Amino acid sequence: MSKKYFNYFYLFTIFVFIFLTAKYYFSEKNIIFTNKSRSAYSVFFENRVNDLKILTNDTNDIIVYINGLEDFKNKKKKRIWESLINNTNE
Repeated sequence: MSKKYFNYFYLFTIFVFIFLTAKYYFSEKNIIFTNKSRSAYSVFFENRVNDLKILTNDTNDIIVYINGLEDFKNKKKKRIWESLINNTNE
């Protein structure tokens, strides 16, 4: 019988916790505080972004394209089965 009362007590405690948490979360005081905090961060980050320096682009013609495919094919190790596949008509 006492186990049943403990279960009701635990269930009641959980419901009270959820109710009080939801009541605080949806309260007008918390909503106003949240909006003030968000606007303060917005102003802070906007000021920080305006103070950033703009860097010049110095990456022109950095990439040099080399057609090394033929060199790679010549350096490639020859295998027996590749010669069998390539020379099917001989």
